[in-house]
Amino acid sequence: MAKHIVDDKPPELFPELYLKPRRLDYYARQLEENMNVNKELLKRINLIQRTGGYVDCWMRPEPNNKYKKLLCQQRQRDLDEIRKSNLYFYSRLLIARSEQLLTRELEELWKDTKHKLILGATVSMEIWVVGGSKIGKVVIELFNDLVPKTCQLFLTLVRGDAFGHAYLGTRFFRIVPDLYCRGGDVTKDNGFGCYLPEGETEPMGAESFHLKHTVPGVLSMVVTPDNEVCGQFNIIFKPLPQFDGKHVVFGRMISGPAQTLERISALGLPLGTATSDCIIRSCGWFTRSGQYREGNPNTIKFPPRRKPKQ
Repeated sequence: MAKHIVDDKPPELFPELYLKPRRLDYYARQLEENMNVNKELLKRINLIQRTGGYVDCWMRPEPNNKYKKLLCQQRQRDLDEIRKSNLYFYSRLLIARSEQLLTRELEELWKDTKHKLILGATVSMEIWVVGGSKIGKVVIELFNDLVPKTCQLFLTLVRGDAFGHAYLGTRFFRIVPDLYCRGGDVTKDNGFGCYLPEGETEPMGAESFHLKHTVPGVLSMVVTPDNEVCGQFNIIFKPLPQFDGKHVVFGRMISGPAQTLERISALGLPLGTATSDCIIRSCGWFTRSGQYREGNPNTIKFPPRRKPKQ
């Protein structure tokens, strides 16, 4: 006895399911702005239709010959100013030159750069973990033309002096993960020593703070609070602007395994100590003819280090 019923009424609409209530005010304001814009457009269209397209046809009284003459003179003065400006810009274009240097100038700059490269120095270091594996062999370019005294001090310790001071055999006594490592203490190997070159009674001072710590792999000579350079150097793992103006940048790493800095950083602890000693096992320099020469090892007897408690 039952009969089916077909419901042909539209489904009930719930606007709150489609529109967020808190955005209804925003939509209302946007709709009102659109309506105002449309009203302004309709007013302008109506004005153009009523005036035949001339918006100045309501001018009363109509312009006479004198007015037209003055108007022509004003337009002529404007044209003269435009012509004068065009002539000025045209004269500027005739004497203008490209910002790109000429071939002759580039050749002169290349001669100067080539001369600086020949005078510069290149150092090679092989870094190992004591009782472990090789971390990597890196090649360092020294900025000999910008900080010659600092580079000379570094080269002296790479080669080794007559008293047994050298980088070969020393360790990186401070390794701060993801920031920097510090080594090069050729007198005590713990960061408290200070190297004095032969014939000098006081350490040299900071030479220049012109170069910045902008990229990973930059080397900078450590400067103490008393403005003394003792031969210790930093290798940064990331840009460190907080070192700018405090340590003297004198070189950068230009070759070596890409993971070298990451491997050294992995040995560090938050307070600057290291889980394993990281030493310079091989160290040398390249002569101007391209020959590699090994530096002398460090023969200084370092003070005993405090062993960690087991």
